[in-house]
Amino acid sequence: MSAVADNGAGTRQRIVASGLRLFADKGFRGTTVGQIEEAAGLTARAGAMYKHFESKEAVLEAAVEENVRELEALHSAIELMPLGDLRAELTLLARWGLHVLAQQRDLRRIVIAEGDRFPELKRSFRDRIVDRAYGEAQTFIGRKVDARELPEVDGDALAVLLTGALLGYTLERDVFERDPAGVDEERFVAALVNACMALANPRKEADDG
Repeated sequence: MSAVADNGAGTRQRIVASGLRLFADKGFRGTTVGQIEEAAGLTARAGAMYKHFESKEAVLEAAVEENVRELEALHSAIELMPLGDLRAELTLLARWGLHVLAQQRDLRRIVIAEGDRFPELKRSFRDRIVDRAYGEAQTFIGRKVDARELPEVDGDALAVLLTGALLGYTLERDVFERDPAGVDEERFVAALVNACMALANPRKEADDG
């Protein structure tokens, strides 16, 4: 299911984006190669997609790889920290997390709807994307505990709590196409960061409030 020789990164990207959108909207079986080609601006049913991918399954694999690269960029951002300002770091990570989750929307819909049909895709999404995201959060929390910027906490549970908050906010936006309870992204990020800062320094945050 691997991609064949690449004859143009821009074309490949259009194929992946178009295929992912169609798979999410029409289902994997309901999407034809011709529809993907047409949506990507290629001549339909002329075999253009096969110059870049061996199959529709390979298009899905490429989508997973793109999302893995997004998480690798997040890892690079964490490696560049600390900024010397915990609030700024938390704000950056929360915003980046929401961005990554927004990018994953169509792939997430496919995994939810067709994960049983494609257990390998489901497993890859879990191992390489979901668990990786938890791992990045755990690493960040662990470093802040070691630096005594956060108190001794259950880092695994806190990573699940924070990552779950970002995912829940994103999923509600996806399903209902509105900000949850009217809370926009800026307010949500601010509240999440304030909660973390209260954990880091409860007395100071209470005095500032």
